[in-house]
Amino acid sequence: MIEMRQIQVFLAVSELLNFSRAAEKIHLTQPTVSGHLKALEKYLKVELVERGKRGVRLTPAGELFHPFARRIFALQNRAAKELRLYSEAQTGKLEIGGSNTPGEYILPAIIGHFSSQHRQARITLKIGDSNSITNLVADGELELGLVGAPAPENEFTSHRCLADELILVTSPKVASELRISMQLNLEDLRKLPFIIREKGSGTRRTFENTLQETGLNNLRELNIIAEMGSAEAIRQALKNHLGIAVVSSLSVAEDLESGKLQKLLLPGAPIYRPFYLISNRDRTLSPLAESLSQFILKNRTE
Repeated sequence: MIEMRQIQVFLAVSELLNFSRAAEKIHLTQPTVSGHLKALEKYLKVELVERGKRGVRLTPAGELFHPFARRIFALQNRAAKELRLYSEAQTGKLEIGGSNTPGEYILPAIIGHFSSQHRQARITLKIGDSNSITNLVADGELELGLVGAPAPENEFTSHRCLADELILVTSPKVASELRISMQLNLEDLRKLPFIIREKGSGTRRTFENTLQETGLNNLRELNIIAEMGSAEAIRQALKNHLGIAVVSSLSVAEDLESGKLQKLLLPGAPIYRPFYLISNRDRTLSPLAESLSQFILKNRTE
């Protein structure tokens, strides 16, 4: 096989047309340079360089081989550079997933800040419910996921981070028409028109757990009028006066500030839920994924 050292020797000789100066340039002895060139000619079964009274010059075969040698050497340097950048987490492609709330309201800003420090990296964000993102991480289609429910410890490495509050909201119009008081009790919860997230949602799972703590057995005890597949869909439904819903405070912060939606108080303590940064326990993270993971955990807030 052709060795890169042989290519380097050939290029140095073809550039300088002098064995001594070529040896000096690439920090080898002249006999070593001659040996590498002879080995290359033996492998290619052609003479590449003529050594005569008039000095050193390329043969027609050497002229033909020269542009290929330059490309081979340049490609080798480029490959080494790209791999060095990859190992330093400066380049490469990374696919990360986020369940609806962190995917829409947290990860875009995180990825933006991270990308400003890793401008040659390309990061793709996929958004779905917690179950679907967890499954994609398990299947190896995503390296990282930020979800609203913990993943099985035997399959995933999971780090708790980025706390979120779930709140009950509605539009002022619905609150007025239904005469909803700011502080609700269990009977109020049973009667009011609820919009809920789809099965597999971390928001829904947390809300179900909270209901059991307040005295309601499950969602079937509520007056559910709609089920929707994203926080944004529920937000738009609430702004169009469809009912009430438990949502992430992150998803409706602007609407609460503008007065388009208003917060109601649930029975019991406020509902806080963490997000979990997960990865496949059986898969080694790429340097870029490891770097983003450390970036998220370093900047997490509880």
